Amino acid sequence: MNRIIRGIEQGSPSWMALRIGRIGGSRICDLLTEGRSGAESLTKRKYKNELIRERLTGKKLETYKTPAMQRGIDLEPMARAWYEVKYNTFVDQVAIVLHPTIEGGQCSPDGLVDATNSLIEIKIPNPENHLDNILTGGKQLEQYYDQVMWQLACVPGSNGNEKREFCDLVSYDPDMPDHLQGFVKRIYRDDEYIQTMQTAVIAFLSEIETIVNNLKEIQNGNNP
Repeated sequence: MNRIIRGIEQGSPSWMALRIGRIGGSRICDLLTEGRSGAESLTKRKYKNELIRERLTGKKLETYKTPAMQRGIDLEPMARAWYEVKYNTFVDQVAIVLHPTIEGGQCSPDGLVDATNSLIEIKIPNPENHLDNILTGGKQLEQYYDQVMWQLACVPGSNGNEKREFCDLVSYDPDMPDHLQGFVKRIYRDDEYIQTMQTAVIAFLSEIETIVNNLKEIQNGNNP
């Protein structure tokens, strides 16, 4: 099976179906979150239960799109075009990229840049946060580090390379003056961190599989 899946619009029902029960880049930080004294965090447990439910029902939970989320969806093509012009390059849009070795792992990057063996991830923050990225060198974009590393773990390299070298995190606001509309923070891959992340994902998915199998054997939901 081809690891890079094209021809499906991100956000469409077909795209959602491909992501059922799988670990994605936008949620990778949830499973890496730790509770106090090393205990399981509520965020991690909630994400685990969400994936268990998806595997049992074959359905994704419907989520409400806030105005900010819809703004991001609407402006993403403009941000991608801005990046292409700025770097005089072509950004290849894909639907999903499956992890090379971890079944149940995938990501949906906002574009692959084969010319530089890289990828991009687009963020449309609130206008004041976009300005903050410009003034601080992208401090607010650092919260997406885990997402970027997971994408670099999933996406194969281009031009004969085994791996992608970096991801450009793009912050975009079309209302700013032309020279301030976009800000790019380049994040280079960290293989040591990626290995630690993959180990955590494998353990997380193994736990989910065990729980799903046990739940399928229960005849009455009230049984221990």
